[in-house]
Amino acid sequence: MQYLLQAVVPKTKAARVVESFPATAENYPKAIAQLKERFGRDDLLVQIYVRDLLSMVMKNAASGRTKTDLPALYDELEAKIRALESLGRTQEKYGDLLSPLVESCLPEEILVAWERSRNMKDVSQIEDRSLEKLMNFLKQEVKCEEMVELARTGFSSPANQKKKEAANKLDNYPTAATL
Repeated sequence: MQYLLQAVVPKTKAARVVESFPATAENYPKAIAQLKERFGRDDLLVQIYVRDLLSMVMKNAASGRTKTDLPALYDELEAKIRALESLGRTQEKYGDLLSPLVESCLPEEILVAWERSRNMKDVSQIEDRSLEKLMNFLKQEVKCEEMVELARTGFSSPANQKKKEAANKLDNYPTAATL
């Protein structure tokens, strides 16, 4: 029972459920059952993950598809899709629904690259808009972005990198000459 008390985030609903049981070994299975009943509902979790995807779409629409941190976006999308799969919402069953949502989360330049890469394939493969292929494409884009970043910064020492960053910050401040 002590493990559960340490595992939950303090002052949350889950913590209140665990704290409502006296801290004894006999109450551990009861607390777990109560937590599963309250928070382990698959229907609720699916709703949460799909709403998270929709909020990513809305955020992207509001920002005007500006440049985003692609590795972070990919990691977030991958985590949500993995979570949905763990709840039985597999790509085979729900990929047609999720694929447009994921596409709508993407920055414009990535979406254009995705369409371009699809159009370079066989005509028979162009119609295949599978979520798996889209996520594989995004994974490759992330790898490419990381390699480009490494090429840009790979030969400078950390001290030189910090000097460049400091110089760039100084360039952004107005001086008497610019006034």
